[in-house]
Amino acid sequence: MPVNTLKDLLEKTGISLSEKYENQIVSAIAYDSREVIPGSVFIAIKGFSTDGHKYIENALDSGAVAVFSERACPGIESRLVFVNPTGDNRSLLASMAAKFYSNPWNDMKTVGITGTNGKTSTAHILSWILEDRGINTGVMGTVGHTAGGRSIPASVTTPDSLEITKYMSEMVSGGDKACVMEVSSHALALQRVRSVRFDVTLFTNISQDHLDFHSDMEDYLNTKKQLFSLTKQNGIKVVGTYAEGWPEIKDAVTFGERPKDTYTISDIEVGLSGSSFTLQTPEGEFSVAVKAPGRFNVYNAAGAIVAANQIGVSLADAVKAVRSFPGVPGRMERVDCSQEFLVAVDYAHTPDALERVLRQGAILAENRLIAVFGCGGDRDNRKRPVMGKIAVENADVAIVTSDNPRTEDPTSIISDILKGIPASYKPLVEADRGAAIKKAIDMADKGDVVIIAGKGHEDYQILGKTKIHFDDREQARNALADRGFKCVL
Repeated sequence: MPVNTLKDLLEKTGISLSEKYENQIVSAIAYDSREVIPGSVFIAIKGFSTDGHKYIENALDSGAVAVFSERACPGIESRLVFVNPTGDNRSLLASMAAKFYSNPWNDMKTVGITGTNGKTSTAHILSWILEDRGINTGVMGTVGHTAGGRSIPASVTTPDSLEITKYMSEMVSGGDKACVMEVSSHALALQRVRSVRFDVTLFTNISQDHLDFHSDMEDYLNTKKQLFSLTKQNGIKVVGTYAEGWPEIKDAVTFGERPKDTYTISDIEVGLSGSSFTLQTPEGEFSVAVKAPGRFNVYNAAGAIVAANQIGVSLADAVKAVRSFPGVPGRMERVDCSQEFLVAVDYAHTPDALERVLRQGAILAENRLIAVFGCGGDRDNRKRPVMGKIAVENADVAIVTSDNPRTEDPTSIISDILKGIPASYKPLVEADRGAAIKKAIDMADKGDVVIIAGKGHEDYQILGKTKIHFDDREQARNALADRGFKCVL
């Protein structure tokens, strides 16, 4: 790690200090006062649940050599506290972190993936392709992060800019030659990826989500589109055209079912054991098979193949690698105990994602489609009745339950969901998620498909402000075992 001074770290921020301070050596950067060590710069940020300005004195007591605040702080007399004239300390944090860790994205092939649905699956399929070709790859996303072979738990899809830059630096030092990152709309809006640059920026699709954070769908889409401004000078922009609402981006490579797409998908077939399709490319036609079931995994696989091709992997090698891809945890993940019906757990927690997974479940079902779903608390309540309507329109049996209720009353959330369900349809209601899963599996017969939607890979449930252990897959296995099926982990 090169030696950094305050002057070095402020190089592209427009902030200047007197010579007395600018030559101060900086050993670390922190925006959490508990992470401050002697020699740190502390950047105070007003967040949604707390305000870093409250902890400036704590940071100084812990040895901070400089503090940057977003506003004047009456009562704090230290000359080591500097007010950022722009008031935007999120951008300042991103800029200083980039300089501190020497812009690690310039030392790897980088792919940023945004969109409402499909980010995780596309990222993991792409990582699989690259690793198959001997390209060590770091990943950042919803299921978890990996850097230089080290696994890092994920609390959010895209971490803050300091963690992003630190993890990417670890990737470089740990021998990773590529980084695949899921980029959320929150990360774009909150400047978490402001300094990052990508060789490939990929847009999967857009549908209603996060309208508790964004003012409307136009704001949500425009925020997503900011990813393209982070494409490296000679980088490639990739857009999926297979779903409504995709943006027209100048000079973008496209993939979808239109004949005029750069990469055209056709001959789609889906089954219990996986999916297949034909991909027409500038290099010719390829037959693609992926073990992950569901039509949406066709699009995820196609996006990953396109991204891999754009950073130098041959299409033949990418297609070959996809055939052995084992699937993504919690994305149409089968719970197999040798039962005569399909049980699958999926992360679908938006209207569009729920509709997609249920439509695929209906295609796979030889008999009934049974859906277990709920909606998260303290989140966009406008999607709740929409998801209720989608569930009863696509499933033969809908069981409404809790997701992560957080600080809301689970029965109130369920009531919102029921508002979208016609009075003529009588869904089953079971607020206890474990009991709801057991109810679905107890009623399943040969040829049925049971979809447990909403939590996917998550192994917890948030009740109030407490996180308890809860895993849909474990609950399903337990219910299957209670019926006498032999489950092998």
